[in-house]
Amino acid sequence: MSSDIYNAPQAELAADHGSSANMGSIPGALAGDYQVAIGDTLSEAWAKTKGNKGTVWLGVLLYMVAYVAISLIATMVTGQSFTDPEANQGVGALLSQLIILFATAPLVAGMIMIGVKIAREEEVSGTEVFAHFDKILPLALGMILMYLLVGLGFVLLILPGIYLMIGYLMMMPLIVDKNMGPWQALETSRKAITKHWFPVFGFAIVMMLLYVAGFLALLIGLIWAIPILSIAYGILYRNMFGGHEANPEM
Repeated sequence: MSSDIYNAPQAELAADHGSSANMGSIPGALAGDYQVAIGDTLSEAWAKTKGNKGTVWLGVLLYMVAYVAISLIATMVTGQSFTDPEANQGVGALLSQLIILFATAPLVAGMIMIGVKIAREEEVSGTEVFAHFDKILPLALGMILMYLLVGLGFVLLILPGIYLMIGYLMMMPLIVDKNMGPWQALETSRKAITKHWFPVFGFAIVMMLLYVAGFLALLIGLIWAIPILSIAYGILYRNMFGGHEANPEM
């Protein structure tokens, strides 16, 4: 009798796709105490798309509308052409791109957090894309630093650029979810991913191939591919860094 009492919860936990068993932490991630199981991650992401595809796609649509509106305003303010981007040159074009980068950085973070929250089974809606404008400055600065460093890495024999491009994958959710500064988020992401860089690189390649496959399937495949990719990224982040928390002393 006692054996049945204790075995049932264990079996239930093993069958559960919930996030509690795979919650990581910042110290654990920095120590490499996480796994990058691509097959298991995709399997869980597929299971979690049920009932969540609409949430992801609402976020995508809101992002696209906001991006177009921001781009239109930026080009008008700086006197650039919205219909003929190739004609945009000089300081005005650079200023326009900076405005777009700053204004859309929180939107990108919001899209990322939709997948993260679904992975952690937290309540979330498509309007999450508009929820992080309070962190517009650190997010935009983080993106600028990332672009500069990755670009410099590609100039330096390409391989450093590839290393940094993968290493910085978790920068944005660390700023939003862990309240880190831009440089701290970049370095935390890089140091944690370096512990399992090649598996994370493989994960990124698989994600890219799934997106391409969905795109080639007359775009219909993207209906499933985009939610799966969004949630799979969230699962990897959850397994590495865990739940929402204040920025600890590091």
